[in-house]
Amino acid sequence: MADPYIDPFETKIYGKFAREQMAAVLMGKVAALDGMVEFAMGKQLLADQAMSDVLDRQPKPAPELDSAEVLEEARDVIVRFGSYLDSLKGRPVDPKVFFRGEMPSVLARRRITKLTAAVGHIADELERQREKVRGAEVWLAELREVHEKLGIVERQQRATRVERLELGPEVSTAREAWLGVYNANKSLVRGLLAHLGKPELLPLIFDDLAEVHRASGVSDALPPGQPAAPAAQPAQPAAPAAQPTASPAQPAASPDA
Repeated sequence: MADPYIDPFETKIYGKFAREQMAAVLMGKVAALDGMVEFAMGKQLLADQAMSDVLDRQPKPAPELDSAEVLEEARDVIVRFGSYLDSLKGRPVDPKVFFRGEMPSVLARRRITKLTAAVGHIADELERQREKVRGAEVWLAELREVHEKLGIVERQQRATRVERLELGPEVSTAREAWLGVYNANKSLVRGLLAHLGKPELLPLIFDDLAEVHRASGVSDALPPGQPAAPAAQPAQPAAPAAQPTASPAQPAASPDA
């Protein structure tokens, strides 16, 4: 089930992310099902384009900041900072402390709320580790600036949330159609991952499942009636080797009379 808080404008983010991750995570895993993955990506692309066409026809209020530009700037600095840390001789700081175990390229594509928190955490952690990271002052200045812009964009989006949800029936109909495709693709991917025995990869493809759910009725659980992937069976202990049976002592042969 998709997060019901996915608004019409967020469909662009989730649809594109799902298509990219289906290609990166699933293609080649089960060769016989590659055609199914291509079908799912194609259907998602058509749904994304249809949704985008409807949104492009809606009136757009002038924003205080260009949201797309700020998001791109934030994603760029996260990826560049991750590459910079990898280039430092001897790895003076483990990159995991900045990115909390996620790949920078994946973290950079999260929704704005998580992206804002991530940039703030990276800046705060760099402040603590500044003596260990060469050029920390330059990176801190860039990270703080981007974090401030993200905060402004986040407030802008919250201020327009109600307005967006009250868009005309054309947008509502298009969103429902988009959700139908998005959820259908979840079912296809869930089945493929069950064949692999790796259901935990689902949130890496459908990013709304990776977020903290904020509404009742949202669950990452398998649909009713669908069995989970079988658990790996523990290895059976080897049977003990057969012990040779002791032969009873034979009586001594009697001497000839």
